[in-house]
Amino acid sequence: MGPGWRVGRLAGIDLAIHPSWLVIAFLVTYSLAEFQFPAQFGGWTTLLYWIVAGATAALFFASVLAHEFSHALVARRFGLKVEGITLFIFGGATSIDSDSRTPREEALIAVAGPAASIVIGGALLGINVFIAQEQLGALVGWLGVINVMLGLFNLIPGFPMDGGRVLRAIIWKVRGDRLVATRNAAVVGRIFAYLLIAGGVFLALRPGGLFSGLWLALIGWFLSNAAEASAAQAGVEHSLHGVRVRDAMDLEPPSVSPNEPVAELVQERFLRGADRAFLVRHDDGGLAGLVTLGDVQRLPRDNWDGARVTDVMTRYANLATIGPDAPLADALRLIQEREIGQLPVIEDEARLPVGLVTRRGILRLIEARMKLGL
Repeated sequence: MGPGWRVGRLAGIDLAIHPSWLVIAFLVTYSLAEFQFPAQFGGWTTLLYWIVAGATAALFFASVLAHEFSHALVARRFGLKVEGITLFIFGGATSIDSDSRTPREEALIAVAGPAASIVIGGALLGINVFIAQEQLGALVGWLGVINVMLGLFNLIPGFPMDGGRVLRAIIWKVRGDRLVATRNAAVVGRIFAYLLIAGGVFLALRPGGLFSGLWLALIGWFLSNAAEASAAQAGVEHSLHGVRVRDAMDLEPPSVSPNEPVAELVQERFLRGADRAFLVRHDDGGLAGLVTLGDVQRLPRDNWDGARVTDVMTRYANLATIGPDAPLADALRLIQEREIGQLPVIEDEARLPVGLVTRRGILRLIEARMKLGL
């Protein structure tokens, strides 16, 4: 999903808001304050419409968070590490550091979110029967309906939506191959995405349906892209099946001393060679960190002469590393998630690097394997 603003932690899980969330937060509040509530409840003041709409929107996103948190709790129950939850323009996304190990895990993690939304929605609709206060009833009633709709919509078998993940789990169980299941579920996901786009265009051409139609088409476009990306990722994982990090790593990566002046690093290495990343090693060979061209760029040029590599490098404690026997697909996933270009390869706890695996090297290997039909 990309970076967002970290807003806190809940049960040890990082919570973040993507900048695109501000758009949907405003649109939900505006549509409730200017259209939905005035059409249903007359006689309120403009300020009251906006207050109730703002409170409703805030609780709606709290319920989206509950939806995603349900995914996270079930994933943790199965021993998977949950890295965080991000709210964005189309709802929320739960980041889990590895794939489910069995179809059962996949299905239960996927269905947990819609189940939570439907339960929350049903409970709110039941409570609303006993609410006499108009503003509170408007808030609770809308939240009840929208949560039920959210849960049911997410059960549509359009991968990578929750329903699509359940479909993938079923195909995985039947076919016995997760990658094949991913490709098949992605095809179904694209079909549903195209139906949403077509439905959105049809709705937009009808009187008063422009906004709803465009929004539905936009959701379809997003799902189509997500399904295609998932299918492409499955193709990459299939190509890299059985390939280990040691099969693609550079066995003799360039290295520098932590005490080397930054000015010398620039003049003798960055400007005279093709390497853009260097392992930083102590005299005993142990890994101190990694220095890249980007690290040097963040240091003002006037400070290059007085600075050493240790002043600008990414230190070992903050460095993503991987073992030589790890699947190469895991290395690529880690590189993508951390938005970095390379990973030092560490064989044991002595912090002695045995190589360096790079995004460029992995992509070259993928290209070669695909051309050779491997």
